[in-house]
Amino acid sequence: MKKLFIIIASIILVFGVFKAVFAQDRGKDPYELSDKSRTFKTGRLEVTATAENLTVSLEGKAILTLPAIIAVDLEESPDRDLFIPSFTVEEDRCVWNVRSSNWEKKEYSLSVEGTAIVLRLKVQGKGRPGKIRYFPENPKTGQSLAYEVSSYFVPVAMGGAKALPQWRNTMESASIDMWYLAPPLLAFPFKGNFSGSCAVGLAPMPGKYNLDHFRCEFARFRDGLFSTDLLGYTEINGEYELPAILFTEGTDEYKALSAYSEWFYHYGGCQKRDHSSIPRWWQGPVFCGWGEQAHLSPHDRYAGANQKDYTTMMNRLDELNLNPTYIIIDDKWQGTYGELIPDPEKWPDLRAFVDAEHAKGRRVLLWIKLWNSEGLPPEECVELFYIPYGADPTSPAYRKRMEETIYRLLSSDPGCFNCDGFKIDFANVMPLGKNLKTHESGVYGIELLKRMMTLIYQSAKKVKPDCLINTSAAHPYFADVTDQGRLHDYNGQLRFLWEVREYRAKLFQAAFPGISIDTDDPSCTSKDQVMNYLRRAPELGAPVLYHLSKSKNFPLDDEDFKWLSEMWKEYSRKLDK
Repeated sequence: MKKLFIIIASIILVFGVFKAVFAQDRGKDPYELSDKSRTFKTGRLEVTATAENLTVSLEGKAILTLPAIIAVDLEESPDRDLFIPSFTVEEDRCVWNVRSSNWEKKEYSLSVEGTAIVLRLKVQGKGRPGKIRYFPENPKTGQSLAYEVSSYFVPVAMGGAKALPQWRNTMESASIDMWYLAPPLLAFPFKGNFSGSCAVGLAPMPGKYNLDHFRCEFARFRDGLFSTDLLGYTEINGEYELPAILFTEGTDEYKALSAYSEWFYHYGGCQKRDHSSIPRWWQGPVFCGWGEQAHLSPHDRYAGANQKDYTTMMNRLDELNLNPTYIIIDDKWQGTYGELIPDPEKWPDLRAFVDAEHAKGRRVLLWIKLWNSEGLPPEECVELFYIPYGADPTSPAYRKRMEETIYRLLSSDPGCFNCDGFKIDFANVMPLGKNLKTHESGVYGIELLKRMMTLIYQSAKKVKPDCLINTSAAHPYFADVTDQGRLHDYNGQLRFLWEVREYRAKLFQAAFPGISIDTDDPSCTSKDQVMNYLRRAPELGAPVLYHLSKSKNFPLDDEDFKWLSEMWKEYSRKLDK
């Protein structure tokens, strides 16, 4: 008996030593396993999962505790879990399974994927999802949100008084919508009494971006801290994967967003591009005629988008010894926005103008206003209650029109205009909301925008591979249809010109590392602000000029233009080396 006792004690001792060693080795692994929880790690970020909640920690400090629930509402009925989920720990992930009031089965799974810890969501059943509410309060267990964050960053580019970097505190709600950047990065970086930042972001899979926003609502966390809305455009019949949630971290909010973007290039089906070998002319300097149109046609700047006035502008560039690598013909050179054919009264010979600029070494881009249905028949439009509501890139007739029109605009063939690309504007002014009808059903929001951008991009590159497509998109899903990002409008009454544009450039670089940047209009009522921005714009990307004459919004005189000419020459010399 004594001998048996010694044998059992020895086995227990050996097992204890083995368990301790094994636990020590597991500390080097991105997973720490126990019977009731698992901790996932990437960088300084940890997410610990239990049957009831997720605890997000940065460098060991718990910053968010979230109920392990995702409600997938139908248009007519809110979703609620019927039972406490079954929670299982597998080799490299943990899984929650539950049946809910709307779905035969819901599965949440948590795992490490590169720079992110990912919470995936699958449902099984039938229906058209509306609002998806991430981490609502658990009514059965009382589990609710706990947090040690103090504020969060909203990566949108807004106008006017809201143009500066947007921060919210935990008594405020915010939504990432399509403003100037369309779409923006769909992630909120958080900060607090801890080092660095942790971002929580939305991650749809390719082809499933039928949404137009991502919202954070501390004030209404009982209904879900985060949410989006598919508005019933997605029909589910069987098993379907809905947008996941990503947790990433960085030394600041931009680095956390960069880690969010990096996940898409490795796991989210997005195409990362090498921007180190782009055509030299894409990098500018650039002249855009929008500002000078107002000077030459003070009563109607749209009327100034004509061949006579643009020829005057080109001569003025020569007089000032300013040599852009490309110029932009702005709003409104078109006869109608929808048809995209040059107005013959304004542009009796666009091809001759383009050829003359090519002879000077300048390329010519055309400004495009997306979605506007002016001149389009109803069969080429998105409908709202049978009323045309914007161009429809899923319409076969519209697609055919655009392919043929883009060929005419870019081709060097006889009868074509030989232009060199497009500056695409008003991407966010698109058909949004319920009850829209597209020719291909179930395509909405960001997904519809991607269809439009892909149509333009692929049609243009087929005609002229080195053409430039300048866009407002700042999300990895659009990396394959964006050559250059544009920093967008600024209200000259402000005195934060550099700060606003630097902020937007950082968002583009977080989404598209190394991308060429159109630094946009330097206009402002303050000469000091204008001069400072013109001097520093090359730090962000291609320097741009909108004005060739002194005005209230551009208070530079001829001596200043001489300085600018020398600055542009120096900028070009450095690039040409």
